[in-house]
Amino acid sequence: MKKFKMWNWWKIGACTLAGGVLIGAVSYYNFVYKAEAAQVGDLCPDFTLDYIFGGEDGKMVIDEEQTFWMDQQRGKVVVLNFWATYCEPCIKEIPHFNELQKEYGEDGLEVVLLEGDVSTSAQSVLDSFVNLNDDSEYAKKYRPYYEQWPTYDCTFGKYTDSNNIGQKFDIILNFPVTVVVDRNGIIQYMEAASLTYEELEDIVLPLL
Repeated sequence: MKKFKMWNWWKIGACTLAGGVLIGAVSYYNFVYKAEAAQVGDLCPDFTLDYIFGGEDGKMVIDEEQTFWMDQQRGKVVVLNFWATYCEPCIKEIPHFNELQKEYGEDGLEVVLLEGDVSTSAQSVLDSFVNLNDDSEYAKKYRPYYEQWPTYDCTFGKYTDSNNIGQKFDIILNFPVTVVVDRNGIIQYMEAASLTYEELEDIVLPLL
């Protein structure tokens, strides 16, 4: 009987501890982490991208000579798209962003595509999907979406934990996320959803 009671008290204690940890994590996310993240109507946080993907001899490479600074885009309408290589809706919509850049780049639009896979380096993304150096079935499945990237006008970049971009915009794993910033640096749109070209136009054109 005593052993039975002790076992039950141990289970209750373990469950209580686990519940406390979960509540603490949820509270931190909702009241600290999320509270620090940018919202619609806020001034867009400044950030620097460690990588810019540039075209070279028909391929895309890491261009260490360039750095993208968000604050230097003031005066432009900036579209930030957060995506991941494993997110099929993400890569299906990327051509829409390129079409938007080609159509309205001269009017002051800057489209930035931010890849956030924590397990991959920027160069491995390029080699596997763009530069066609990976013959795996996974790469072959997604290759058609990436083959045209060297001709794209968009800015490609990768964000990591070190530059805290994900935290600044509350990007966890809910890809794709699109953020639209007006010419004054104010966030006018932020949603976790896959968008059509027509939907992108409806959001961006009033700001141009």
